[in-house]
Amino acid sequence: MILAVQGGDREVIQTLLAEAARRLAASGARVLGVIEHMPPGIGHDEVMLVDLASGALHRLHQDLGPGAAGCSLDPAGLAAASGGVEQAICDLVQTGRDVCDTVVILSKFGRQEAEGRGLTGAFHAAVAADIAVLTSVSPTVRTQWADFAGDLAMIAPATLDAVDSWWTHPALAGAEEKAAAPA
Repeated sequence: MILAVQGGDREVIQTLLAEAARRLAASGARVLGVIEHMPPGIGHDEVMLVDLASGALHRLHQDLGPGAAGCSLDPAGLAAASGGVEQAICDLVQTGRDVCDTVVILSKFGRQEAEGRGLTGAFHAAVAADIAVLTSVSPTVRTQWADFAGDLAMIAPATLDAVDSWWTHPALAGAEEKAAAPA
């Protein structure tokens, strides 16, 4: 039900998720979620989260002022992004339409999500609605990810082939990961 990709830096992963969103939509899938929007030449603090359904932009970082050394992550922007995804899922479920052709793409399961904040609500809403989820997992929180997602998720290399295999043949993708897992 959930595919988490790993194995690339932030830009590689977010580019992969954006391309996967384009390809999935082109194949007829309904795509919801948020990914990082990082146009070339912008600074780390200017990264936005773009809502894949509405196009809304949410600040990912806040300006802490000159000389600030703390984490610049904007919890309000992240909460707004998660709320937008949760609302899109709720709206879809209320229509009564089948969700088997829907995927929710969430930019990352990172420290905020490991602590129950950030995009956690969007993850929960997608799973509760029985909607497939594509995400990435920060290697620093892989243990928390395993506790959070349990048997609902598998981890794959950050490649479009892995995403395509998961989307078109989810049972095979899961079997391949289990076969590759150490005993």
